[in-house]
Amino acid sequence: MDVDAVRKTRSLPLCRCYRCGETNHLVRDCPHCLDIHRLTAKQRKELIEDLMTMKDAVKEEKVCSALEEDFA
Repeated sequence: MDVDAVRKTRSLPLCRCYRCGETNHLVRDCPHCLDIHRLTAKQRKELIEDLMTMKDAVKEEKVCSALEEDFA
């Protein structure tokens, strides 16, 4: 029996990133990595503002959909 032939037929488990869950890269190579220690003060402020805006938008969507259900 050829051991190499058997190894080739087995499928290798997919590597999953523990940060984003995508396959074929690890955490250290994640394209979604954001190192806040390397950001300038202005970039940090903009990031915080963007995140807060996204959070508010999600809350508004939930409130609007609840109001629409009440009137439907």
